[in-house]
Amino acid sequence: MIDYKSRRGLLAVSAIAWMLAPAVHAQLVSDPALKGAIDIHSHLDPDGYGPGHNGRAFDSLDLARLAQEAGMRGFVIKMHYDQSADDAYLVRKLYPNLEVFGGIGTNFATGGLNPAAIRQMADVKGGWGRIVWMPTWDAKHYVEHNGNDRPFITVAKNGQLVPEAKALIAAVAEVNGKTRTSGGQMVLATGHNAPEEVLLMVKEARGLGLPVIVTHPLLESVGMNMEQMKEAVAMGAYLEFVTAFTRQEATIKEYVEAIREIGPEHCIVSSDKGQGRGDEGHDGPAVSHVQGLAEAAQILRKNGFTEAELDLMFKSNPARLLGLPVL
Repeated sequence: MIDYKSRRGLLAVSAIAWMLAPAVHAQLVSDPALKGAIDIHSHLDPDGYGPGHNGRAFDSLDLARLAQEAGMRGFVIKMHYDQSADDAYLVRKLYPNLEVFGGIGTNFATGGLNPAAIRQMADVKGGWGRIVWMPTWDAKHYVEHNGNDRPFITVAKNGQLVPEAKALIAAVAEVNGKTRTSGGQMVLATGHNAPEEVLLMVKEARGLGLPVIVTHPLLESVGMNMEQMKEAVAMGAYLEFVTAFTRQEATIKEYVEAIREIGPEHCIVSSDKGQGRGDEGHDGPAVSHVQGLAEAAQILRKNGFTEAELDLMFKSNPARLLGLPVL
């Protein structure tokens, strides 16, 4: 599994260098897996530093330009400490051909397990807020796993979801299909929680008819095993595999074997890119979301995945998750 703390050290090509390498750029944006792809996990400015005090390397307009150039269908703006439905609304005005969505992280900055925040996001003009991430940076599992001494949010006790977590998931179900103007499908993402907690969330959300994405189950910030991942899939969840796996042979092998055993029909590949170094995100290597997706597609292809299987994980399954027609 990839250690969450070391992921930034795995980034190999700076954004500036990438933009100055036309041959590499052309090869990446022409990858067939990108044509019609939807990245459901894009970290972008304007954003806060968070506990790691690192800025983002790209903003929402940067990615819109790169995504359009690559022929992508769209992306979801990921926020830990904010909601991004308003960002999605503004990007869509400038890039009307892209499917751009927002979401919300249920950490302390948004009130934690706060149903009112979910209803507010769904009410933002356009109705483009679609993914609700259960606690991430402030989750008990994440805080304790990283050895932090700070407050955290508890989602389960004694093998049961706490009432606040159930109320939060119920609020997501309440606004499902009812986002302002667009009437969009809402998605529950399981965040940086322990495997046992993730399975409780999947069961609760699926029982309420919600589509569910298990947030990067193989990263150290979650740490699910194969049996647990299969249990989530059996309940109807998709599993998210993020592109940091491309930087080490051991993780390439791990991810290839996991996706093959679970089946591409249950998997989504997202970038989870955008994390930079330094205060403004530019003090070191930073791979773009587009480059991350292209590199992942190329590696999966070299390891035997067909174009049809890549299309499932990069295009069709993200579309289904978000309630979009499969093209």
